[in-house]
Amino acid sequence: MNGFHYWELLGGIGLFLFAMVQLELALKALAGESLAVFLKQQAERRVNAVLGGLVATAILQSSSIVGLMVLAFVGAGLLSLPAALAVVFGSNVGTTLTGWIVALLGFKLGLEDLALPLIAAGAAAFVFGRSKWTDIGQVILGLGLLLLSLGFMKNSVASLESMLDLAQLASLAPWQYLLFGAAVTVVIQSSSATMMLTLTALYSGILTLPNAAVIAIGANLGSTATVMLGAIKGSIPKRQVAAGHFLFNAVTAALAFAFVMPLLAAIAAVGVVDPLYVLVAFHTLFNMLGLMLFLPFTQPFAALLERIFGTEAAYEARYLADVAPGISSAGLAAVEQESARTIARTVRLLMAAFMPPLPRPPGRFPVPYEQPVQVSDSQRFQEIYTNTKKLEGEIVDFALQLQRQELTPEETERLSQLLGAVRHAMHSAKAVKDIRHNLAELRLADADRGGRFHARFREWMQNYMQQVFQLREEETSPLLYEDMATLLQWSYRQHEQLHAALYAEVRANRSSAVRVSTLLNMNREFLNACLSLSYALADFHLQPAEALALERWPGAAGPAG
Repeated sequence: MNGFHYWELLGGIGLFLFAMVQLELALKALAGESLAVFLKQQAERRVNAVLGGLVATAILQSSSIVGLMVLAFVGAGLLSLPAALAVVFGSNVGTTLTGWIVALLGFKLGLEDLALPLIAAGAAAFVFGRSKWTDIGQVILGLGLLLLSLGFMKNSVASLESMLDLAQLASLAPWQYLLFGAAVTVVIQSSSATMMLTLTALYSGILTLPNAAVIAIGANLGSTATVMLGAIKGSIPKRQVAAGHFLFNAVTAALAFAFVMPLLAAIAAVGVVDPLYVLVAFHTLFNMLGLMLFLPFTQPFAALLERIFGTEAAYEARYLADVAPGISSAGLAAVEQESARTIARTVRLLMAAFMPPLPRPPGRFPVPYEQPVQVSDSQRFQEIYTNTKKLEGEIVDFALQLQRQELTPEETERLSQLLGAVRHAMHSAKAVKDIRHNLAELRLADADRGGRFHARFREWMQNYMQQVFQLREEETSPLLYEDMATLLQWSYRQHEQLHAALYAEVRANRSSAVRVSTLLNMNREFLNACLSLSYALADFHLQPAEALALERWPGAAGPAG
């Protein structure tokens, strides 16, 4: 060969990166949401979370994509920090599979001859296929392009060997190879591409095995850049995960760098002699050692990150975060968490409107997010209400961003329901806020007039809350349409009974016109508060058709005017 085929190398790298993107997009379309569900399910136990991260990365062939998914889930409140860290630890091991595939198939089996047939078949399915076949075609096309890029890089690097002074390369310090591996990975945003180049250079004899191993360590360290970039403007939990990812890789890289020769010798001692296999085995081994070192201390490590970064204070919302492209389930789950918080706060406000606040009834909280009523809540009523209004605004803003993504009809319908639940909850809270000063006046009134009605309003709300807390028998048990209809019927009956008692006051001439007018207004707002909270719970728990039917239920045309 005459001269170095640098365009072949650069074109091969570009083709490899393009092929990886195509694979990621296609595999995410085929299994992205399923993998999201899989990750959430596996996160319940630490070892399962590690395996979930490993499997997800092995399927998607990208630890960066898995890392961004984890950031989205943490921001959405679906993963705790320890669980997220365990998934990240597993993804580091999963990403080593790419090296094994390249070493076993690309170099040893010479599958470059399959590249063009795969590209032809994949392109045909991608262009002319329908539904899932388009994604399958994209996967096949991506595999073909990967093999083609491997052939380009092998040829170009082989031409480079005759032009380099290998003695000069050998004189470079190990730390220079480490920085080279990290820098290349940061620039091209793919540790897999860096490993591909390193394996190619090792195969061609340009790199020695120890130097190639150090480059692999640097590539591992550089792979944290994507997740760190994804967390720069994110919430505090997202920055905690990114920092944990970096520290895990940094400590693992430092240990691997310090013991690179003993680790290579240990691999050779078990009978692995082929340099390509030794390199990919080394890549897997030091990631496994890092996993075994960190996994037992995941909880203390998470606690350390939380102390360093503190708690989220900039926003009222706790779970809203930027959702990675295509991971709409995480964004929807975040809205669901915040909707539950809004309803929980409304329940808290309705119970705190009295002095003293109503005690928590026996039973289960009506949404899967509980904020217990505290004695000081009556003094903090306005603060809680104001913060809840702010939370409502943040939910709506986030939902508008989420709607710009491509949502399924089911996701669109659920998002609309959740926004309805938030809106109804705030109507309920406002109804009580508007008459809270009237409640205070009634409590101070004489016992035979205002005090008597204050007791009736208090009893009404207390009985209503007791029924609300009995709606869910178990954590996962659904609310029933029939129970919600019964609750609405009961609320209307209370309103009518109090209404009749107030007109009896007028007929008996026991109250002034102003007092009766105030009491009638309070009676109406109490009904509005109960109806609106009931509608919020219906939107949160029931199917859309059932929630709509409940609002149209005879006698329940909407909050009283």
